Amino acid sequence: MVYTVWWRALSTAQRGQEVAKKKTDTQRARLEKELSEAIKQIDEEGLIFLIQQAQVLVHNAQVDKINREIVELEQKKLKSGKGKPAPRKAPPTVSAVTIDESDNGKAFFLSLGGTRKVMNLEEMRRLVRICYAAETKSDALKQLYTVFARERGDVLADAKISGPGSPIIESLFRAIRSTYQLKDR
Repeated sequence: MVYTVWWRALSTAQRGQEVAKKKTDTQRARLEKELSEAIKQIDEEGLIFLIQQAQVLVHNAQVDKINREIVELEQKKLKSGKGKPAPRKAPPTVSAVTIDESDNGKAFFLSLGGTRKVMNLEEMRRLVRICYAAETKSDALKQLYTVFARERGDVLADAKISGPGSPIIESLFRAIRSTYQLKDR
């Protein structure tokens, strides 16, 4: 009797997993269809941008997978007593911001705290204009946040930027001002 109850519980758990998998597969199929329909309406420049973003997402997923594997390997070593954990670098400070430019100058890589995002040339030019055209630093911070909120919500979400007063927005402002200048100035 105990065996039967255990078997029923296992079957119920397995059925629950199958239902969840079908739901995920259905959602993925819906999203793929929606993306296919949207692609038909996007010009070539938009497609290039989407491909670049997809490459960033794939790269980030691979990095996350490698990092998880490293952590698992270190934990196994510790459990088996065959070594010390590898020394870790201190994580970047929450407000650390760096800007790297691609070799062809058409892509810019923003490191915002622990997040890395890609901006195209036009997006970067717009950020530079905002940093120089605003009457005050406070206005520039608000405008930077507004642009990200309207056009690049992924940046705000991934970098955990909650508002224009975020230290990351201020660090981005300083990094842009120290790295770039407007041509007409």
